[in-house]
Amino acid sequence: MKPGYKRLIIFIFCLLGILIINSFFFNFLSGYRISILIFALLAFFHCYYVFEKKDFRHFYDILFEIFVFVMSFFIIYYLFGIIVGLAKTVNYFTIRGIFIIILPLVLYIILREILRYNLLLKADDSKIISILVVVLFVMFDLTNSIYYANLNSEYATFRFTALSLLPVISSNIAYSYISKKTGYIPIVIFDLIMVLYPYLLPIIPNPSEYVVSVITFIIPVLFALRIRRFFNRYKDDFIPSNYRKKRYIGLFLPAIIIIVLVYLYSGYFRYYAIAIGSGSMEPKIKKGDVVIVNQKTSKFEVDDVIAFKESEYIIVHRIVNIVKVGNEEYYYTKGDANQNIDDFVVDKKSIIGKVYGKVAYVGYPTVWLGEK
Repeated sequence: MKPGYKRLIIFIFCLLGILIINSFFFNFLSGYRISILIFALLAFFHCYYVFEKKDFRHFYDILFEIFVFVMSFFIIYYLFGIIVGLAKTVNYFTIRGIFIIILPLVLYIILREILRYNLLLKADDSKIISILVVVLFVMFDLTNSIYYANLNSEYATFRFTALSLLPVISSNIAYSYISKKTGYIPIVIFDLIMVLYPYLLPIIPNPSEYVVSVITFIIPVLFALRIRRFFNRYKDDFIPSNYRKKRYIGLFLPAIIIIVLVYLYSGYFRYYAIAIGSGSMEPKIKKGDVVIVNQKTSKFEVDDVIAFKESEYIIVHRIVNIVKVGNEEYYYTKGDANQNIDDFVVDKKSIIGKVYGKVAYVGYPTVWLGEK
């Protein structure tokens, strides 16, 4: 074993000791403090090792691979969200949200990947040190989770393993491989996108926590396989002239589809897509259809089909009568397939909008899962 390897192993084991103490006893590395620790470790590391710069092949092409992969993931994920449902996120664009949640995550990811990259660079081809690096960063990612996890029962241990441990192991193995192949910048970009999107996007898919765990376990592996495939394909440094053109197309088309999905299903914009969960409007609108609602309509007439909120539900029915009391209008509604008028009156504040059109059967998976 090289002399430098021994110092590196001691350095890693000392860090593991600090993280184990934090995980099981004190939890002093929450918030910004874990980033401060990593920054101090980088400074200490620099005193004993000179940071090396390594030229990586196809750096900008790798960035294209990242964005195409991420866009492909989001289009599939949001299509899946149509089935399992979409949820609006909390607004994190506040002073508290930025400084308490977003900024600490950004600093941690950047500093963590710089430290990972330099450790792997010094490890060279040592498999033992590479494995220790993976273990070290698994502990970094889990140190606060372990402290708060209640592992006193088999079920709690299973939840921690399924929801936290396995995805973190998967991501750190993948990130360590990619870091050695491409450097830390691609990993920083990829991880920032994958970690921060729930805080930055207005709506996100709403699957169960176990489905999210499976996704977070698989995605880093698929990303690493894509990077491996890229390097295996272009070993000779020759990239066809139409490669970048294809990448632009691969980036542009998923982006357009994602924008349309978010536009229709968020409810923040003019048009809003709603899946129909009953047959009360048959035969014109069937169960499983998706109706497109124009939310900017302010004038409603008899025979208009409208979407409105009643208690906790969104209902799509036809206006059959309008009663004006002073300056306020009240609407009596009825489903086309129903015998009787609805036993409630709809005021203007409850109306989401007027139905503009429909797409047949697209919403049936959402309706089917909602009935389970």
